[in-house]
Amino acid sequence: GRRLGSTIKHLEALKTTARVWPPAVNQIELHPYRPQKELVEYCRKQGIIVQAYASLGGQDSGKKTWNVLGGKLLEREEVIRIVEKKKKKFGGKKKMTSAQVLLRWATQQGFGVIPKSTNVEHLRMNLEAVAEDCDEKKKADDDNDQSEEEENVFFNLSDEDMETLNGLDQSYVQEDGTQQMVVNERARLCWVRDPLKMLDFD
Repeated sequence: GRRLGSTIKHLEALKTTARVWPPAVNQIELHPYRPQKELVEYCRKQGIIVQAYASLGGQDSGKKTWNVLGGKLLEREEVIRIVEKKKKKFGGKKKMTSAQVLLRWATQQGFGVIPKSTNVEHLRMNLEAVAEDCDEKKKADDDNDQSEEEENVFFNLSDEDMETLNGLDQSYVQEDGTQQMVVNERARLCWVRDPLKMLDFD
């Protein structure tokens, strides 16, 4: 398949010479710290599927970067609070993790995800998190006033949950000594030591 990892500038340059447009997929780093809203919107308008990597936060960053961002995504209080809320809804009968919440944040917005794991249990839980809603819903008994939406409370993050996770966005920071907002390179958690990470061209 035709798969890229490109910025808007790269895609616009490609568009001028490509024999086939649009590319099928744009695979990009995408998570609550770095949602890349402008690039996502561009891809949607162009009919390009967005596939997220590093959905759980990258592995290239050090302790200093994590401290600046407020901690690893998997350990953020906001994420853990959502996990605990979902566990409570299920009466503690269902095992849930921060990883599932972060994966669901992505898939609920229509992004493809490619979580990596060699652990069978983790693979199973990852699949649960991204399963189609219709596969997870159960019909409520006539005697039960619990709605299908409530039964499916984990796999459909609420608007409030999504707003909480979206609030972790650290794409931009205020430049020292000015009121200007600039791109926050700290929010980039993958390929941070790659010499080509700032690849640019006219």
